[in-house]
Amino acid sequence: METGPNSGVGDEVRADPARPGRPRSERARQAVLAATRDLITDRGLPGLTVDDIAGRAGVSKATIYRWWPTKAAILMDAFTDLVGARMTFPAGGDPLGRLRDQLGRVARLMNDPGARRPFVALVAASQHDPELAAALRDRFIATRRDAARELVTEAIRAGQLAPGADPDAVLDMLYGALYYRLLISGDPLTADYPDRLVALLGAVRTPS
Repeated sequence: METGPNSGVGDEVRADPARPGRPRSERARQAVLAATRDLITDRGLPGLTVDDIAGRAGVSKATIYRWWPTKAAILMDAFTDLVGARMTFPAGGDPLGRLRDQLGRVARLMNDPGARRPFVALVAASQHDPELAAALRDRFIATRRDAARELVTEAIRAGQLAPGADPDAVLDMLYGALYYRLLISGDPLTADYPDRLVALLGAVRTPS
């Protein structure tokens, strides 16, 4: 994994005049994240170098290493920066309906190569990098799983699921099926797939 600074290069975004209301450091950071997303889509993590990112973003390697210790760390920020607003949980409606809508958002997001390639690269790299694996769990998975678990718990309280339903098992079934298609089988995440998954929960619904 590539680490270590390269001195002797300017620290600001090259050929990018200052714009009012946005600090140069933030412009540089966003340029690095955007460059990383573009390059990972074309090359994957093994073919990505910090030199490539610096060249595409118009910043120095010293700037990059001031903020991130490794290219995997850059990719983690690039991914979470992209998906944050697109992965919010819907408000209003019944709990299972909101959970179905959230599954649909995940499916649509992962059908976007700009999100899918960074995520797949992160999952692959995390198998050999415990620190990255922890960051992926803590920064991407944990809070969203907590929110999804609350929806399942609400569905149990509302009688949409059986009182003895295990929220974590329900989530493993639903999200595990999505990620199995994404990472293992290669089958498409079709628009109706989240609906079909939630329909399977009929097996654990309270009998009418």
